[in-house]
Amino acid sequence: MNNKVRKIFALMFLIFTMISIAQNKPAEKMEWLTSKIEYEGLPLYLRLPKYEDIWKYQSKYPKLINIEHTFDSVKDNGLPTSEYNKSLSDFDNEIVNLLQSESNGIIFLVETYGGARNYWFFGEDSDFFLKIFDDLKAKYSDKKLELHIQIDVDWDFIKDYPVGLYKKK
Repeated sequence: MNNKVRKIFALMFLIFTMISIAQNKPAEKMEWLTSKIEYEGLPLYLRLPKYEDIWKYQSKYPKLINIEHTFDSVKDNGLPTSEYNKSLSDFDNEIVNLLQSESNGIIFLVETYGGARNYWFFGEDSDFFLKIFDDLKAKYSDKKLELHIQIDVDWDFIKDYPVGLYKKK
């Protein structure tokens, strides 16, 4: 009987581990939607993770978090120069993958416009994001980074965005 109980617990552990791993979707494994539009006469590039239902997170994540990266090298239209943009690949990848699971928040938009790239998240714990941001600033001291956190319980940022980002189900 004792051996059976061990096998059951081992099987349960394996199942829970597999479920946990399946839920940890790094952004690089997520499907991303991209769009280029013109806003106020300038190109606006958007990248959105393709969530099955982003609205299911609304009650869990009341804070709007923005990490803004001001570019060092831009063209007249506010976009980064090609070489500079290529040099940002690892940095960009690290930021979009800050949240390896959905336990501390979700990334919902990467926006390139007017000489900057904005990484938009919804989260719960400001201290968590402050710590992550301090670590990023230390690691990438050559980058012009700013952190903005505000309460947005109703997710008005998404609802009021100039173009439709996510449809309400």
